[in-house]
Amino acid sequence: MSRYQYSVYKRETGSAGGKAKNDAYDILLKEGFRPTYTPQNNRQIRIMQQIFSISRLRADTELIIQYPAISRELMNILLKKIKHISSATALIHDLPSIQGMGGTFENEITTLNYFDNLIVHNRVMSKYLMKMGYKGKIVELGLFDYLHDSTKPITECNKSGVISIAGNLDKSRYVCELGKLRDCYFNLYGINKTLDLSNIYNAKYFGVLNSDEIVYKLEGDYGLVWDGESIDECSGIYGKYLQYNNPHKLSLYIAAGKPVITWKKAAIAQFVERENIGITVDSLRELEKIDLMKDYDAKRSNVLKIKNRIANGYYLSQAIESIYR
Repeated sequence: MSRYQYSVYKRETGSAGGKAKNDAYDILLKEGFRPTYTPQNNRQIRIMQQIFSISRLRADTELIIQYPAISRELMNILLKKIKHISSATALIHDLPSIQGMGGTFENEITTLNYFDNLIVHNRVMSKYLMKMGYKGKIVELGLFDYLHDSTKPITECNKSGVISIAGNLDKSRYVCELGKLRDCYFNLYGINKTLDLSNIYNAKYFGVLNSDEIVYKLEGDYGLVWDGESIDECSGIYGKYLQYNNPHKLSLYIAAGKPVITWKKAAIAQFVERENIGITVDSLRELEKIDLMKDYDAKRSNVLKIKNRIANGYYLSQAIESIYR
């Protein structure tokens, strides 16, 4: 039996998506899934490489593809081919139909039903896909890995209660309301082309750090997983999506040794509570009254245990074993 992974074009994107897919590529390689081709820098050449690599897939192939990762046109070519191979697995990074990135629920399920197996983020996403009509085997990842050197020093927590926010700030409109939170202080990291942060007295902007650098330089005591336009709840399409997905920034915070704060209705809230690695709230206004340092050392100790797992690709390796054992 031949094991292949559909190749991804590895590069630093300055976003969580790039790091997540690059890490998955390396973990799958370690698990024996060879790349279908070696991507060239020229886009037109890469397209020809992809078409040719699809045509070469043999009947005795176990294939894993990171979803979504290729254009609709190439996906259609691939779907026709995978009906004739031994097995095909989709590692779900995002579901565009509920992420607000286009497409219908029905079309997405039709596409996913071509795959024998899905690796999904969590139980909520698993139940959703089964309800929508997915008929294959589903394995829950639990947490995205974040490959890094776990022996390298990280920024110490000084227990002052400062909260870090990392990610695409342009889509995190709630950041503009942080000034309403008394005695709460924030460190901001990430892309910001549209938000005026100058009037937020309790926030300091650190700019953009690449995904391998930020792990060791993220300052603060907690990492915040929040989305949408309001500090009162995770609202809008981004807030809805948080009820299904595992944001990659959760893994970033854990890699940086930070306990997390997140929305009680977020899909990751159960993981955070079960593993005792942070705090869940209905509204960020609750942070004005919560003692953030209560049981902090225990939470951080639990974070550091998980940090060692994601540094080595534990979660994806476990998912692969569940599918192919």
